[in-house]
Amino acid sequence: MYRDQQLKSDIEKALEREMPQSYLEINVEVEKGYVKLHGIVESLAEKEQAEEIVKKVPNVRGIDNGLTVAMDTIREDEEIEHLVMEKFLNEPRLDLKKIGAECEKGTVILRGTASSLGEIELAKELAAQVQGVKEVKTLVKFGEEAQEADDSSIVNAIETAFATSGLVEAEDIITGCTNGIVKLEGIVDNAEQKEAAVVIAKTVPGVRKVVENLKTRHDSTSGDGYLTNKLRNALKDDPRVSPAQVKAYVIDETAYLSGIVYGIDAKKAAEEVARKIQGIKKVVNDITVHYH
Repeated sequence: MYRDQQLKSDIEKALEREMPQSYLEINVEVEKGYVKLHGIVESLAEKEQAEEIVKKVPNVRGIDNGLTVAMDTIREDEEIEHLVMEKFLNEPRLDLKKIGAECEKGTVILRGTASSLGEIELAKELAAQVQGVKEVKTLVKFGEEAQEADDSSIVNAIETAFATSGLVEAEDIITGCTNGIVKLEGIVDNAEQKEAAVVIAKTVPGVRKVVENLKTRHDSTSGDGYLTNKLRNALKDDPRVSPAQVKAYVIDETAYLSGIVYGIDAKKAAEEVARKIQGIKKVVNDITVHYH
């Protein structure tokens, strides 16, 4: 009982923090870790947002989303179609010529073609924001560009997108792809980087689904993720080494160092830092010394 009460409190705080305008209309019930939401929200987007917020709260075992979308303003299907298409028109990431919307009794059906999974999800998200929409279904298909993309080119495109985004460390993520289904593995710094990696992968043409198996360093208290985080912090704290120049990660208790420094002393110092960390059994020092 105590755990359920604590979980309910955690969920209510999360809703208040992320949905300050709507959380008072949402009632939360918890029994043995299973959560039931009921109450009234302004749009389908808010209903879906509340469920996503609850999913992220630790120890939630399941969710029954019984939230009702308010229908204060009754809209005709044609008006809903117009408002959805208007949102598409004002969204630079969507091509109005390729994705269209039909509405029947409040249910919006999206049709057309898209170049990526991210584009389809964005279209659904925008449609759900329109008041009066009860449900969004998609019959959008992938266009020729996505259909022609092979698995290896998808992996290359994702890895390039990671490297240029500045949101994640590309070398931390192992990307695989089979028949357009992308699998992400590895260790990132935090939950925000997890989400960023998934969003970036979904924007690549040809991606049909993203399976995310990423772990976070800051949540770890042991293992390679913990050691990587500890090593990077130690390098950051050592005045002899610039963390901007040296990249470091740990796999199977082996520390891998790379990057470019401007003196042999800095290269030796980085290796010395790594060897002092308990749990690291081997150091591979591939740091390059750039002489002026």
